[in-house]
Amino acid sequence: MTNPPQKDFTHRSWIMATALIAVLIALSFIPPCSVMGVSLRRANILSDIISFDDCNSEQTTNDVMLVEEIAEQELQAIDIEQIAAEIAADVAPVKEEVASDSIAAPSVTIDFVWDLQSAERKAMCDSLRYSREYSAPDYELIAVEDFDTTGSSPWRQFADKIARDESVRVAFLGDSFVEGDIVTSDLRRLLQAEYGFDGDGVGFAPMASPLTGFRRTVKTSASGWTSYNVMQQAKSPEMLRDKFMLGGWVCSPSDGASTRWEVVNKAGDEFSIVPYADIYFLSPAWSRVEVTLNDTLSRKFDVEASTALRRIRVLSDGIHSITFKTIKPARGFVGYGVSLYGDGVTLDNYSVRSNSGQAIFRMNHSLNAQLARMTPYDLVVLQYGLNIMQKGRYNYDSYVRQVEKMVAIIRECFPSAAVLIMGVSDRSVRSDKGGFEPMDALPYMDSAQREAARTTGAAYWSTLSAMQLRGGMAQFVANGWAGKDYTHINFAGGARIAQSLFDAIRYDVYQSRLSLPESIRKGEATPILTPQMREKVDMQLSASYRHERTQK
Repeated sequence: MTNPPQKDFTHRSWIMATALIAVLIALSFIPPCSVMGVSLRRANILSDIISFDDCNSEQTTNDVMLVEEIAEQELQAIDIEQIAAEIAADVAPVKEEVASDSIAAPSVTIDFVWDLQSAERKAMCDSLRYSREYSAPDYELIAVEDFDTTGSSPWRQFADKIARDESVRVAFLGDSFVEGDIVTSDLRRLLQAEYGFDGDGVGFAPMASPLTGFRRTVKTSASGWTSYNVMQQAKSPEMLRDKFMLGGWVCSPSDGASTRWEVVNKAGDEFSIVPYADIYFLSPAWSRVEVTLNDTLSRKFDVEASTALRRIRVLSDGIHSITFKTIKPARGFVGYGVSLYGDGVTLDNYSVRSNSGQAIFRMNHSLNAQLARMTPYDLVVLQYGLNIMQKGRYNYDSYVRQVEKMVAIIRECFPSAAVLIMGVSDRSVRSDKGGFEPMDALPYMDSAQREAARTTGAAYWSTLSAMQLRGGMAQFVANGWAGKDYTHINFAGGARIAQSLFDAIRYDVYQSRLSLPESIRKGEATPILTPQMREKVDMQLSASYRHERTQK
């Protein structure tokens, strides 16, 4: 018996392949969209033949739209005059309570001091610091643009203070771009080496955070705390929602909750010491806490009830580690963190992931003002933009208004501080043709942030220009200075950006030193600036030149 002839189905494979290609071609014409909040890119198999302009000035992803919508609502609710009135009402009584050095000190102590510092160390802290000789960098300087029109520039006052060899304090507000002390650790190190003492400290570290392990400059070991950041404000307990301040974190303790901070150098393999530690917390009812210095000396503090911000300040010849423990925390007790610092330059990193800057609207402005009373800042840096910028979007007028309000709030809370807007960093996105290309929105965001600095009379520094001088994000990735997402730099990339910003600050400090009377100068600063370099720097101080450059 013979088998029936087999049917030939090979032609069907051609039909299926043709149908599949037809479907993929059809999909190529479907624009990007979002499904349940997830952004989907165009599936373009014709990218070598046809390119699509997927975005225009009206299009953006759902997550950016949501951020902008929330920020716009918060912006409309912000009343600067009301904030000023609240600060005046809340901070003034605290100022009266703080006068605790007198015999007739009030029973409620706001500022605790544990002084273990020797006379020799105190004398050294009062000694003079000499700035090093100025030398121009061997690459093009990206100068700070000062838009102050009052004739009394806060940025110039900041530079003048460094030039007079006085201690300065910097608050660096940012997003994930500087998370883990990226950029700021190197900027801090450079400033301290040039204008301070060795061991000037690592600045602020939160009481507890899931991200503490990412930071190399301080080891944090915390237990018994429940932490919330300001971007999760709606999910935090109601009694804590109005307790967020500059650090961006609130930490609620159980009995016996503790945190140990250990100062290390950048590499993490050698210990360093600092002379001062300030621990910040709230205690709305009576509490008992304990502080341990260098794992040996301990002291307990009975904390009376108060709604004011509290500080325990430890002074020592050398702080290697500091431990804070809540023996009996009150209901509503909030731990914020510690600042470890010295007598020269202090730089506090206040970064919050996914923050576009709008988190400042949700903070307790009176608590921030109380922080400023305890720790006056000379400079506040605003590093934002990555979480707002979107491919194909060229209009950022609404974001300019947000930044203007941010600056206004900072000035109400920190009246002695200059404000420096640090422009958005370079960023690349995947193209339909394969590979990565610079995001087309970059010069527009850069210009928008500069415009916000101009309208508020703040200072501005272009991170984008600094990165482009080193080849841009593509070169950063190729050099191993940034991640494969072509968005976030790593510590190696942060070191390059920190060097460029430091050089800009150092140039302005040098200019301030030249204007000081000879009797005030504490060292000679011989410039090594060629006429060509001076002309180039002067050009960079021109806003119009900067604007033209970003449009090329």
